[in-house]
Amino acid sequence: MKKALSAEERARRMAEDIWLNYFNRYLWEDGTISETEYKKMTEKIAMRSTKLSCERNER
Repeated sequence: MKKALSAEERARRMAEDIWLNYFNRYLWEDGTISETEYKKMTEKIAMRSTKLSCERNER
């Protein structure tokens, strides 16, 4: 059985996703990473968010 996430934990994870997307976009706009790398990372971040959402809904 999975433990329920507190409001504080949910807020922390949401903040992490926001920062990950921000830095990913920054790296792409700066030319540090290619558009392909940017898109791959965007998908990975989205999958992470989806996985966390599914875990919350299972409870």
